Amino acid sequence: MDAMPYHDAIGLLKLVEMTSDFIAVCAHDGTILHINHQLLDLLSELRPLIVGSNIKDLLFSVSFERAADHELPFPLDGSDTKLTLKLFDGSFTPVLARAVQLSSGTSEQADSGRILVVMQSLKERYARDVELNRALCELQSANKRLSGIISVIVESIGATDLAKLLDTVLNELVSALDADGSAIYFSESTGFRLRGVSRSLSECDVPVFLPYGVGIPTYVMRKQRSCRLSVLPAIDEDDPRIIMYDHGDRQRFSLRIEETLPFRSLIAVPVFYGTQVLGVIELGWSRPKTQRAYDVKVLEVICEFLSIQLVGLVNSLRSKRMTKLIRSINHIRDTLFEFGVVRKGTWPKISSEMRRVLSCDLYEFKFDADNECWALDVNGRFLDIPGSIDEMFFSTRETAARPNPGIEDYLAHAGGAQSTCSDDLERVRLARFNVESTFGKWLKSHGLPGQGIFVDPGPQLIVQEPPTDARTADDSASAAQTPVQLGLEHMYVLLRDESYEPLDDMEYDYMLWLAHEYEIYLGDATHKKQQGCIAQTLQVGMRNALGNVPGLTTDSLYSSATRQALVGGDFYTLIHLPDDCAVMVVGDVSGKGVEAASMSALVKTALTAYAWEGADPDGMCRSLNSMLMSFSRVETFASMFIAKIDLRRGRAWYCSAGSPPALLIRSSILKSSDEARSCTPESCVLDMQSGVVGAFETMSFKGGSFEFSAGDILFMYTDGAIEARNSKGEFFGEQRLRDHVMRHVHQGLHGLCQTILDALDEFTDSTLDDDIALVALRFDRDKEPE
Repeated sequence: MDAMPYHDAIGLLKLVEMTSDFIAVCAHDGTILHINHQLLDLLSELRPLIVGSNIKDLLFSVSFERAADHELPFPLDGSDTKLTLKLFDGSFTPVLARAVQLSSGTSEQADSGRILVVMQSLKERYARDVELNRALCELQSANKRLSGIISVIVESIGATDLAKLLDTVLNELVSALDADGSAIYFSESTGFRLRGVSRSLSECDVPVFLPYGVGIPTYVMRKQRSCRLSVLPAIDEDDPRIIMYDHGDRQRFSLRIEETLPFRSLIAVPVFYGTQVLGVIELGWSRPKTQRAYDVKVLEVICEFLSIQLVGLVNSLRSKRMTKLIRSINHIRDTLFEFGVVRKGTWPKISSEMRRVLSCDLYEFKFDADNECWALDVNGRFLDIPGSIDEMFFSTRETAARPNPGIEDYLAHAGGAQSTCSDDLERVRLARFNVESTFGKWLKSHGLPGQGIFVDPGPQLIVQEPPTDARTADDSASAAQTPVQLGLEHMYVLLRDESYEPLDDMEYDYMLWLAHEYEIYLGDATHKKQQGCIAQTLQVGMRNALGNVPGLTTDSLYSSATRQALVGGDFYTLIHLPDDCAVMVVGDVSGKGVEAASMSALVKTALTAYAWEGADPDGMCRSLNSMLMSFSRVETFASMFIAKIDLRRGRAWYCSAGSPPALLIRSSILKSSDEARSCTPESCVLDMQSGVVGAFETMSFKGGSFEFSAGDILFMYTDGAIEARNSKGEFFGEQRLRDHVMRHVHQGLHGLCQTILDALDEFTDSTLDDDIALVALRFDRDKEPE
């Protein structure tokens, strides 16, 4: 250092002390002239013992060897060299060294120039690299999860194919969370049905159906929360059960191996709709893995969004499926009436249509006289069943537990639907069975599908055909004289392959509707009675009913012009939507009898689907108009009043399509005197009107809106109320209806509709000739402050 100018040496010493690297200044032969405090701290030795020593004794190669020929262990061109630094305790630490020669400024002293050696600890660099890589991995993982969530949301918006939607969601989850597989089970009437698996599980043995009480879906349903589960090591390898550990409440429980997916660790998340468990998603790994709480949150977010999409999609699919079933019923009805009288070909026509619509195979029971038992004819192979028909299908010992309704049952209940009851049948007997029933297990043991419907059409009425030479030219007279006798009894089972969707309640109702049609046909009932019973069975699952919506109180009444029918063309429904929203529908389909009943069922189901899709009232009318124009007859149309209610904002949007204007009675009017309770159009009548739905393709629908407060009442009605006539031919009219409403509304909401109907009966002397629907709805909460 003394060979350098004084001011240069001082500057160099200050510089090496300011840096965080390890620095040494050496002579050309390697003698250490100076070290900074960072290197001194690393070596953990006194400065006098280091200064004056040779750097060749401190720096070695990565293989702990000295430089050859007593050369310096590093080049002097400033390039990086990996070396090991020997500490004074005898240990070594890896360093990255760079060295340059410091010029003295004169050519005479060039050979005696000093060397500046800069070293960095590779341990610290390795630690920083590891930390950086860890942070990058976590960032990539977070980005992957976020991308998966976005992909699931984007793919599910506007989805029309349930199977494709589930396949996309499950595979995106596996990719986003680096899992080995995923599956989703839907809740049904008797258990959980597998509805989709990821591609990685397509070749694995996955349980297709899990009855209530077994499997992980039942465990999750009981816990009502997401569960992080792990499989514990088996104590006994021959034990058919495995021990599961719940990380949430730190409990153990056992399951049979065949009831679980091939995972060692998994996350099971329920898909909720309100408080109802619609299904369970299982995401798992084939290796032991600690599930992160963040992964559970990701799954819960996806399940919450998926539940809304599922409800809307299933409603839409139900609407399409119901349309197909109604068309099939109409086709069978037309086929039956083509016969005119009972013929041998009646049942084959019906059974052929059932097989086509339900995608099932039909097998017949035949009595085995030798063994005195019934046998199932499977393509010429007769299988004796292990018991009588009543023991197999109608025994009280066959359990039919139903602890939790399925997704479609829940939606049907929310829409006011009720299943047709098989007890109403007189001749035909129907019974469902699944793989858990005695007959289902017996079918599975013979390689047949274990789910389906037992059908006993009863003794068949057969018309004996007259001889060809005995027929006269008067066909009608000949048919009238044709004898009818009771034929042999035939019984059948409809079996659907388990690779297809299971037979649901709507398809079972379809069978009940067909059974009613068949009984009416066999009973040779009058045409009027046939029409009433058909209309009743078509819509017995769609009776008018208002659901329970917090914040709304309702009163309703339906009066059918046909006293024998429970339903007709008029309908109403209240649809409860998420986020404190609801949709109120009151409508009327043109016509009466079978067509009006079937069309009103179709219209109400379609509007329910549109409501779940988030459409506005005028948008619902436009969509329904397009649907009706595509297949209904010219004279078939519908009028309706639709209101979409936002209870949080205290606002509602409506569309009155050919329906009489609804009345909005303010709570301030209700509190005023009778003289001040006037019904002015500005304050009480919702007069934004549009044309009827289903009449013209170019029909325009306009919507209106209104705000409401707690205590306000919305009164809606169909045109049968104002078009009722008395003996003088006078109409009841809108003004008279409004006067009656305003006169009695202060007495309370409950009973208001019955009071109005009593007034109509008094006006017409109980001779109403049209269906009437009346609905009063009271808002019980104010809008939330913004």
